[in-house]
Amino acid sequence: MAGTLRPSLRTAIAVPFVLLFAATVLLQALTQQRHIDQLILKESERQLDSLAANTRNRLALFLGEPFRIQLSLADAIARHGLYHPGDMREIWRYLRGVYGDLYADESQISVLSFGSQQGDYAGLRRETGGFTLMLKDRSTQGALRIFAGDSPGEVTAEFPGYDPRVRPWYAPAAQSLKPSWSAIYVNRDERAEVTISAIAPVLHERNLLGVIAADVKLTGLNRFLRDEPMRGRGMVFITELDGRLVAHSEPGGVTGEGGRGERPLMRESAIALMRSASPIVDAAPTESGSGFILEHLGERYFGRVSPYSDTRGLDWRIVVLVPEADLLGEIRSAQGRSMLLIAGIALLAIALGLWGIGRVTRPILDTAAAANRLARGRWQDSPPGNIAEAATLRETALLVRAFNEMAERLQQSFGRMRDQLVYDELTRALTRRGLLEQADWIQPRAAALVLVGLDGFRAINNSLGHATGDQLLQGIAVRLREQLPGMRLARVGGDEFALLQPDLLAPLDEAGLARLGADVMALFDEPFGSGEDDILVKASAGVVGGRLPASSLVDWLRHASVALGEAKQLGRGQVVVFEPAMMERSTQRARLAMELRQALERGELRVHYQPLVALDDGRLLGMEALLRWQHPERGWIPPGSFIPVAEESDLILALGDWVLGQAMHDIARRLHSLPPDFGLHVNVSVRQLIQSDFALTLQQALRDSGLPAARLTLEITESLLLVQDAATESRLRQLRQLGVKIAIDDFGTGYSSLAYLQRLPFDCLKIDQSFVRNLSKSAQDAAIVTAVLRMAEGLGVEAVAEGVETEAEAARLRELGCTRAQGYLYGKPQEIDAWQARP
Repeated sequence: MAGTLRPSLRTAIAVPFVLLFAATVLLQALTQQRHIDQLILKESERQLDSLAANTRNRLALFLGEPFRIQLSLADAIARHGLYHPGDMREIWRYLRGVYGDLYADESQISVLSFGSQQGDYAGLRRETGGFTLMLKDRSTQGALRIFAGDSPGEVTAEFPGYDPRVRPWYAPAAQSLKPSWSAIYVNRDERAEVTISAIAPVLHERNLLGVIAADVKLTGLNRFLRDEPMRGRGMVFITELDGRLVAHSEPGGVTGEGGRGERPLMRESAIALMRSASPIVDAAPTESGSGFILEHLGERYFGRVSPYSDTRGLDWRIVVLVPEADLLGEIRSAQGRSMLLIAGIALLAIALGLWGIGRVTRPILDTAAAANRLARGRWQDSPPGNIAEAATLRETALLVRAFNEMAERLQQSFGRMRDQLVYDELTRALTRRGLLEQADWIQPRAAALVLVGLDGFRAINNSLGHATGDQLLQGIAVRLREQLPGMRLARVGGDEFALLQPDLLAPLDEAGLARLGADVMALFDEPFGSGEDDILVKASAGVVGGRLPASSLVDWLRHASVALGEAKQLGRGQVVVFEPAMMERSTQRARLAMELRQALERGELRVHYQPLVALDDGRLLGMEALLRWQHPERGWIPPGSFIPVAEESDLILALGDWVLGQAMHDIARRLHSLPPDFGLHVNVSVRQLIQSDFALTLQQALRDSGLPAARLTLEITESLLLVQDAATESRLRQLRQLGVKIAIDDFGTGYSSLAYLQRLPFDCLKIDQSFVRNLSKSAQDAAIVTAVLRMAEGLGVEAVAEGVETEAEAARLRELGCTRAQGYLYGKPQEIDAWQARP
């Protein structure tokens, strides 16, 4: 028909083709994005759970210390009879002493106070650089006076008629006679700060003397939440069950400028993000945690509501809100790059299709059909490569080939992203996430989990290099995978591997779990190849077993980690089966590590000395410096309790340097009264020796103390030589060049080959006390001691017998030719002032 618009054949074919191809690629992109969003959601949930749990645990420690302190103060006031009606001098002096000396670092405590049943009151309030005294007794004529310093003097404020018995912090403890947390209230002083108090009754022969309180300001809680290390740009806030704010991590106070006044509800907050989250948080269940997603001002936030309750009076909720960008890092940008790659390849494919469309018909239709199958995720169903084989035109084949490359790259891109989350790049074992994903069963299974931790791996990395350490990890993964094919292998930490056996016929008892762990440990009896070297490395293991619901694998990994920590406490190559009581011990170790760090700062540590004598006449030849800890509340803590805790952290470096410096100063000041051949022995940990600057540190310590280098002997445990190499030998020679001596401690217990004695520079062998203890009863131990003595004589070094406790042991050692000894027979470790120079 004249005038009718008729498109060309090329246009008629090209337009539908372009539209179909673009729709296909878009469908594929949307499909990929949906899969990635699912991965992102799961990862976000896990990270939010970690942040919420970390905040909850830190909050428990933050609030736990004020509660513990006020209980201790209540007990001390009652036990020592510090309170006298009408006269609060002994009370405020005691509070000033403990607050300034013992608890000065507990910055979350703003006020320590005591109110009596007769209406007297004394409190110490923390100020910048000191404290102010708040006092009411007969000396203040019934008024509450606030002084400028920590004792009576200049009055900065006065409140007539003040009665502590009517304050919100007093009544609950006075009525229940039990320690608890008070409700949140406003202080009745010139600052009127919003506070919560840890309170406890002070009882004497069941009679109430008064109430002790440790105040925590809500502004202090705000600072605590702002210091959350995992928060990033996110927000953390705490509310009561009715939605009223307790604290938040944002600038400013909960109650507005200055921290005064009524606390608002979430929906009344000045923070817009908090108001947006208010309806969701208010609707969340109060007895369990729940997650949510919030859109605010064009940004997406992931949120988590977690209950925080304390039987002593706290019933709060912790809310964390984290921007999607903080949680996901580079995942979104990687997704964007992948989408750009898809778009670029798609444009290339469309251009190629348009160029050859005039000569291609059927192959194009086949390609579109294949693209549709690809968009549906059917990667292997009739692959597009078959079309290229049937095409007769070079141009059509090129189009199909480009499409195939696009499909392959899409699959590889998605596969790589998936692999990074599921598989460890170094060992190709599963990651922690990959192991958790494989726990996909519905019903609980009889299972066992072995968590393997390498012993001394950090020393291997430092002495042999990280490249050798990586090769060692790869070799370990290969052996575990080949020798234990029925177990799922995952690398869950730098030097930790998890082995999960999820298909047992029945749960193993404790003995069976121990055997399973021993079987795994047996794989470490042979050395591992690492490049051109063979390295013998030992490991410890924590084992968990029973019926495993898929959702409980995270808890199993945590329990196995606790058991592994117990195993490492016992020494190398140990296997420990998890018991519930270990969780409490793990918490105690963490608390002990914190207290040990404070002990070093507060000067609670002491150096004691044990004599080393000549066996023939008891003449003093030297002393060994030994670390001791006098806890202000628990008294002397044995080294076996705190040294392993220090070894687990970098604290051993500070402790070792402190002992070395203190011991050298002690002996250097007394050299004039000591024998001319007197020698100081100091133990050096593995962690100290492997530090690259240890020789310089020692040289400076010798210079500062004035102790001649020839008077110092460094004792190194024989187990250190398990990772002995050229670097260790070089380090020891550096120390010898300074003029100090080297002793091998606990000789005979740690190393299976004596070849190192030919190469390593040393001056003394210390025979382990386990051989000395049974010397008179065991011919085998006597033979070992004899062999060591002859070996020392042949090498031209000294030999010292450790742990000599009886005269019979000393006599037997003299018969065998031993000339030097150390042990309780000659003196227990004491402070330096307790020893006098011996002839």
